[in-house]
Amino acid sequence: MHRYIVFILAIFCFSIQQPYSQSLDQVLARHFEASGQDAFSRVTTVRSAGKAMQMGMELPFIQIQKRPDKMYIEIDLQGMKMVQAIDGDSGWAVEPWMSPDARDLSGPELHNAGRMAGIDSDLINWEEKGYEIEYLGKELAEGNEMYRLKLRKGEGDTYHFFIDSGTYLISRMVTLTDYDGQIVEGETVLSDYRDVEGVMMPFRTETRYDGETLGTNVIEKIEFDVVIEDQVFSKP
Repeated sequence: MHRYIVFILAIFCFSIQQPYSQSLDQVLARHFEASGQDAFSRVTTVRSAGKAMQMGMELPFIQIQKRPDKMYIEIDLQGMKMVQAIDGDSGWAVEPWMSPDARDLSGPELHNAGRMAGIDSDLINWEEKGYEIEYLGKELAEGNEMYRLKLRKGEGDTYHFFIDSGTYLISRMVTLTDYDGQIVEGETVLSDYRDVEGVMMPFRTETRYDGETLGTNVIEKIEFDVVIEDQVFSKP
């Protein structure tokens, strides 16, 4: 949380800082409790399967995540397998309509893929990660009352988390990313939460840019702690 403290107003600002901090801490604590973060923190791998609905097509996919920062996504494009993976700091992709060989990810493409590799939310241990969070209070979003949190990362990305005031689950996220001096806004709407071994997981994710829906992922199955060899994430 930012501390805008001018020296001559230090006493006044300190007097309002304490309840502000408590509100942020309370929202995060209720969110972590409602989402089952304590159980989720012990999960080592997550394997999801479902369908990505884009451009009128339903594309089966699997997504695998492994701590600390490994991810593998495979999408079936009418019999062709598109793959994107992150193995720590490096990433690669296979796009069979262009080449059967894997290519390295770089720049914004690697950055975007890397954001999805971590299992935990960016809200977890945000102070240890060097992030900054502001609690912006309540507002209406998607027709419901939400707590709004603004998180800034060191590399410049800014995230707005909208936490439902009734369920304390994340209902919506807005991401502001700087690409070569141009700010690009992306929006993710999370819904259809279900209990998976004590953890509340969203089974429907809608992606929007500039208010337009680009695609929707519908999860059919989520499994925890499936044995996944590290080789899966390595470039072939």
